[in-house]
Amino acid sequence: MVTRRLRAAGYVNTGSSMLGSPSAPALHARLAPADVLVDERRALYRLAVALFAPGTEMSDNLLDHPIVRYELGRALAGHGGVDPDALREVAAMGVRDAGIAVASDPAAAERLEAPLRIIAPPGQAPRPLTEADGERFETAIKIVAEGVELFRRLAPAMAADLLAHVSMLAVLKAETSGGVVSASSRYVPGIVLIDEPAGPMEVAEALVHEGAHEKFFDFAITREFLDAHAEDAEYFENSWSHARWPLEQTFAAWHAYTCLSQFFLSSESEQLGPHSLLPKARERADEIGDWLLAHEHDLLPDARWLLHALAGRVAGAAEGVSTADTSLLATGISEDGNFRVLPDVAYRLAKSGRAVVGRVGERPEIFWLDPDAGWVLNECRRAPAPFGTLLGNAAGRWRTGVPEARRRLAAALGSLHVFSIIEASE
Repeated sequence: MVTRRLRAAGYVNTGSSMLGSPSAPALHARLAPADVLVDERRALYRLAVALFAPGTEMSDNLLDHPIVRYELGRALAGHGGVDPDALREVAAMGVRDAGIAVASDPAAAERLEAPLRIIAPPGQAPRPLTEADGERFETAIKIVAEGVELFRRLAPAMAADLLAHVSMLAVLKAETSGGVVSASSRYVPGIVLIDEPAGPMEVAEALVHEGAHEKFFDFAITREFLDAHAEDAEYFENSWSHARWPLEQTFAAWHAYTCLSQFFLSSESEQLGPHSLLPKARERADEIGDWLLAHEHDLLPDARWLLHALAGRVAGAAEGVSTADTSLLATGISEDGNFRVLPDVAYRLAKSGRAVVGRVGERPEIFWLDPDAGWVLNECRRAPAPFGTLLGNAAGRWRTGVPEARRRLAAALGSLHVFSIIEASE
C-alpha cells in the first residue's frame, strides 16, 4: 500500500540472447503508460513546491522544465529551499520548436549552467549553440527537426514513449563539447545535450539513448526500482572500456542499450554516424543484462520485473502478489476509530489515483501510495473520519461488497498508520 521512497531506483546465467525480447514501449506501458508516468512525476514536484513554498502553484510546463526539476530535486535532497520567482525567471529562457523544444536563448549557457557543468569532461566548458550563432544555429535546428521526424517515422511507438520524457534539447558547439556525443543527467532530468550533429540519424540515435535514460529517471522516482541499498551494492565493470558503474548507472545503461538495440532493428537501412552505438547495442545489453540478472536481489520489484520482461524471461517476470494478512486485527485498526491525516504530512494526488506523501522538514521523507491508500488518505483530510463512514464510502467508490471493502480499507488504513501518515482516535 505504502512505498517508502529513499532514492532520484537464485539465477543461473544461461548466456541466452535477448534478441526475442518484447517491445520496450509495450512493457513500459505495463508499468505505467507515458502520460500516467509524467503526471505522477508532476505530482511529486507539486508536493515539493507545497513543502518548500506553501501556497505556490506551478503549471505543468513549469514543472517539466529541467532547471525547475533540478532545483526542486535539490530541495528534496536537503540542499536548499525553493524560490518560485527565480524558477519562473529561469524557465522563461527562449526555445525553438523543432519537434522538440531546443534551447535558443543567447543566455542559455548561464541558464543551463547546471547540466553543462555536470556533463563536462575535465577541463572543458561546453557551450550551447543559440540564435546568436546565426546560420550555424539554423543549420543545427534543421538537422534536429529532421532527426526528430526520422525517429518518429522509423519507430513511432518508441518515439512517443521516450520523447514524452524529454522536455528540452540543447546543441553543443562542436569545438566545446569535448567529445560528448550525447548526454543527460538524473540530477537535471528532462534535458538532453547533443554534440553539433552532422545528420538526422545522429539526432535520432541520441534521442533514443538519452530518452531511455529520461524514462528510467521517471520510473526511478515514481516506482519500485532502487532504494538506498543501491549505493552499497556491487559495481559492474564492462568489458569494452573497463569502466566501473554503480548499480543505478548499470541499470540505466542496460535500459538504454536495450532500447538502442530495438531501435537498430528499425534503422538498419539508415546511414549511421561515425560514433554510433547501434551495432554494439545488443551485445552490450546482453552483457549488462546477464550481470543484472545475477544481482537482481539488489533491485526492487518493478526493476526486477522490467529486467526479466525485457530479457524475454516471461517466467521470471510474474508480478508479485502480497500474501500479507490484511484483517482488522492484523493491521491494528479498530472499527471504533476516527482517522485523520497528521499535521506534518502533505500530499498530492495523481490522476492515476496514486498519491505521493511527504513530511515537512529540511529533507522530507517521501512515500508513494497505491490508489486505495491514496483515496483513503484523501478521505481522511477532514478530521476526523469515522471507520463506518469510510467503509460506506469505500464500498461505493470501489463498487464492491462490504466484506471486500472492509478488507481493502483495513489494509490501506493499516499501512497509513504504520508509516505515521494518519492517526486514530476513539
